[in-house]
Parts: sequence; structure tokens; C-alpha cells
Amino acid sequence: MEKNETIISIHSDFPKVIPKIQLVNEFTQFVLWFATPRQFRELENQKEFAESIGVCEDTLTDWKRHPSFWPLVLQAMNVWIKEHVPDVIGGLYFKATSNKASSKDVEMFLRLAGGEFNKLNKK
Repeated sequence: MEKNETIISIHSDFPKVIPKIQLVNEFTQFVLWFATPRQFRELENQKEFAESIGVCEDTLTDWKRHPSFWPLVLQAMNVWIKEHVPDVIGGLYFKATSNKASSKDVEMFLRLAGGEFNKLNKK
């Protein structure tokens, strides 16, 4: 890196201090794990997750009652969903262009594409 280059730090979307939470990093990990759809989690259940971060399962139950937990889970899920939209659109494209495509598949793809198809339907 050259001497004149400025380093821009990236700030986390999660607060560094969460009232009444001592293990903020572990709490944040739990939020992210919980917000991840089950079929994509590396650890299958809360017991395994609790062991992996060094807390008891009752701590996770308490954290789920914390007023910051659910808003942070929703925020993390929103990010996860947005990151996967291109994959869903790609899957829709493959389905809409396959021999097994239904008219609904094609219609949905064209609606997402915007374009003239939507204008024709409104006439």
C-alpha cells in the first residue's frame, strides 16, 4: 500500500455494545446463525451452536428474550435475502427457459425484467 492511500474502515451493521449483553460477539454470532435458514446452517440446533460459542443453551434462550434480538435477526435476514436474490432470479431464468416452463414461470421472469411485456398487459 502506498503512503498516500487512506484506509477506510468498515463499520459493522451490529452495535458493539448491546445493553445487558456481556458477550456481544457471541450474541451477534447467534443472531446471524438464527437468521440463517435451517437448511444452510452448519450447526443444526441450538445445543450444538451453544457449545460452539462456549455458552449454555439456556443463555441462548435468554438472548432470544432480549429486546434487541428479534430486530437484529430481521435485519440479518433482510441482508441474507438480498444477497440471494440474484440466485433466485438465476433459478427462475433456468426454469422459465426450460422445456418444463409454465406460463407463470415465463410471466414472472418477464415481470422481473420490466420491459414491454408489462406495458402490453396493462392495455
